[in-house]
Amino acid sequence: MLEGAIWAENIPFHETRDYVKRVLANTTNYAGLITGQPQSLKARLGTVGPRSGQSVEPNQELP
Repeated sequence: MLEGAIWAENIPFHETRDYVKRVLANTTNYAGLITGQPQSLKARLGTVGPRSGQSVEPNQELP
């Protein structure tokens, strides 16, 4: 399992990585505007794990 922010930073393509980070930041900003409550990007990102049905051995890279 990886923290969402670490996962986003490890996207291999620069343009895709920047796009994902902008979308996630804008989603958090708009959620704050809609709810009127401050939002946490870290809480919203959560963790990223293997696809369902796949197990990951320790020290094995994720797909």
